[in-house]
Amino acid sequence: MSAAKSVTMYYRRFLGLGWSRVLLVLGVLFTLFALASPIWSMTDGTGGTYSTAAFGWTTVTVTIFHNGVWTETRIQSYSPNAFDAPALANAIGGAYLMEVILLIVLVVAIAVYSLKWVTQMREIGLLLIGLIIVIVGLVALLYAVFTVPSAAASDLGTPAITAFWGSAAPVSWGAGLGWWFLLVGVILGIVGAVWPFLQALGSPVARVPPPPPREWQIER
Repeated sequence: MSAAKSVTMYYRRFLGLGWSRVLLVLGVLFTLFALASPIWSMTDGTGGTYSTAAFGWTTVTVTIFHNGVWTETRIQSYSPNAFDAPALANAIGGAYLMEVILLIVLVVAIAVYSLKWVTQMREIGLLLIGLIIVIVGLVALLYAVFTVPSAAASDLGTPAITAFWGSAAPVSWGAGLGWWFLLVGVILGIVGAVWPFLQALGSPVARVPPPPPREWQIER
């Protein structure tokens, strides 16, 4: 079998999972990307001389440029002996913890939607599953948005940091690549989670069989 045919075969098998599980799997993939990428970054400096700090799960990576030329990269852990911003470290750690919880919930949802009896579940059950993922996804996405700015302002001595994005010369800050990966993962996860519920609304008779007739309803 050629490589092209193998790719086509696996692609069709993947789509054969159904749109709900396909979207959930993609949500898991982007959440994994988010876990491996920095969630927040801050740049200090002007012109070609500046430093950028990218805050990841367990470390902060500081890259320094002088006159537009890279000069140094430092990777520092969040351990108390190496990092003197405990509130910021706790906020970043909490944000990644929420991502892990989201990842687990998405994997469980894929497993649940793979069960045969789910296809006969009533709309209220499908709605509850979808709401759980919506809530967990939004909390994971917004946790850093609400906790990181205040922690950074207090620990780094920069009171101008009052929002997740912003700037106050010579400092600017905003979401890292990991947060954008998380945004895509949350959107995919939410759509995949509510997809069965929307399908059930469109064809309730096809999903839930009618109850058997009572004895007095049977024609003789």
